[in-house]
Amino acid sequence: MSSKWDKMIRCYGMPFGLLVLVFLLQVFFINVPLFSALNIKHILLETTSIALTALGLSFIMMSGEGDLSFAGLFSLLTVVFAMVSNRWNNFFISYLVVTLIAVGVYLIIALLVTRLKFSSFIVSIAFMFMANGVEKALHQQTTLIQDPAILSFSTVEFGLPLVVWLMGLVYLAAYFVVNKTRFGFSLRIVGENQNAAIEAGINSRAMKISAYIIAGLLISLAAAVESTRVGAIYEQGKFYMLPVFAACYLGYSMFVPGRINVVGTLVGALFMGVLEKFLNMVNAESYIVSITQGVVLIVSVGLVAFKNRDKIVQIKL
Repeated sequence: MSSKWDKMIRCYGMPFGLLVLVFLLQVFFINVPLFSALNIKHILLETTSIALTALGLSFIMMSGEGDLSFAGLFSLLTVVFAMVSNRWNNFFISYLVVTLIAVGVYLIIALLVTRLKFSSFIVSIAFMFMANGVEKALHQQTTLIQDPAILSFSTVEFGLPLVVWLMGLVYLAAYFVVNKTRFGFSLRIVGENQNAAIEAGINSRAMKISAYIIAGLLISLAAAVESTRVGAIYEQGKFYMLPVFAACYLGYSMFVPGRINVVGTLVGALFMGVLEKFLNMVNAESYIVSITQGVVLIVSVGLVAFKNRDKIVQIKL
């Protein structure tokens, strides 16, 4: 009985704790209608880009690698999306351009990591700075998307914004791929137990490259969504670095503790969205928001380390 209880605490203690924290925030700040229908819609809409980017990072982490380049790349993609949109006035052309850029960049990173054995951490930092540099070379001020038809992509609603439904479908597809397909099983083996992957005859190099390509597809979608939602683009990536990491590591500490999982990443992203919305509604200064996000990241990483201090991850073949 105690072992079952301990397992429940390990798997569901974090999401339950987050729910309690959100409930207490609403109780203590009763005059802040955090969960009105309008605010829930706004939270979901504002969380979409974070959730999609975090899902892309999750695939890379599942493969046993890490990534920091998304912060710089996200900024670059939003600027490119805005510039192409203003030039061609076509959402799909703009989306295709940023998708090609994102997949191309992540493919280069993947090849450097898998072929030349570069550290993914070092390579991703380098590409983050390079992406920031290219962004500033292209444009050093706020870029406005001028076409109302393109901006309407994030305002179309079917009960909820279209992009929120799109995010839900992407997460459903990701959950199926990770948990119900041989590809997902192989990806998790590569990330968690290289020796088991070798014994099973899995091409770890191909798995890692695939994870990076999936991340590129997801971050390009996130950049397109964010561009149409905000409309005024300027260094968007720097605002999402902490929330994306926090979403991934919060997810790392729930449902399947010690393992990156799709549902956990989504819950982590939604919590970060609720937290940021709450801080904005109580008129917290921007530095308070950043400090809070940093604290959440430290706590989530600490919980992962604490929960897995005696755990050896093994995968049965």
